Amino acid sequence: MRPDHPVRIIRPIAYSELEAAYRLELSCYPHEAAATCEAFIYRQRYFPSYFLSAWENSALVGLACGVRTSSPDSGEESVKGDTGTDPEGIHLCVLSVAVDSESRRGGIGTELVEALVRQAEEDRLASIILMCEAHLISFYERVGFEYVRLSSSRHGGIQWHEMKRELGTR
Repeated sequence: MRPDHPVRIIRPIAYSELEAAYRLELSCYPHEAAATCEAFIYRQRYFPSYFLSAWENSALVGLACGVRTSSPDSGEESVKGDTGTDPEGIHLCVLSVAVDSESRRGGIGTELVEALVRQAEEDRLASIILMCEAHLISFYERVGFEYVRLSSSRHGGIQWHEMKRELGTR
């Protein structure tokens, strides 16, 4: 492989890597909207197959994580706070997709989301739900999500938009 094309590895994140993941999260989201360290610990502990990391040349360049829930609606604040999670839930709620600013537009976010989709399909979930900012709607549409509505959530003071991808596995 040429040196200008780093080797990229997508894999579940290890507990020992959560501090680096938290720093990446804070670099991508306003502090009020970013997950807490405690939320990352919870997600990695209870939903490890849905907490993925992207690495290039041993550096963390991206992450994507979510939780299973029984709610088909991503706008519930309870899911954002991890209290609405359900290990047996049939929906995946994506809570964070973060890519290092110098690595954006290189396909990392797409690879991470596609890996979450594959895992959700393997687990035979019904759908994947998420909230995103307006400038990311077209990104999620390109990876198979449909726009649902303007969200009533104002988590972190942000205007969110609900997106959904039906999986057809149920």
